[in-house]
Amino acid sequence: MLKKYATPQKLHLVGKAWEIRHALRQEKKLRGGNTPLIELLSTVSRKSGT
Repeated sequence: MLKKYATPQKLHLVGKAWEIRHALRQEKKLRGGNTPLIELLSTVSRKSGT
């Protein structure tokens, strides 16, 4: 089971390697391959409520 912990400064994924790869591929598909990490962190932290 993949767990995501997001703060404005970092993103921490805990799970099996294939789960993490899958989650990163999904984020890449949703936002495009050239999305900066800071933008990804800001959207993930808003979704998780932190």
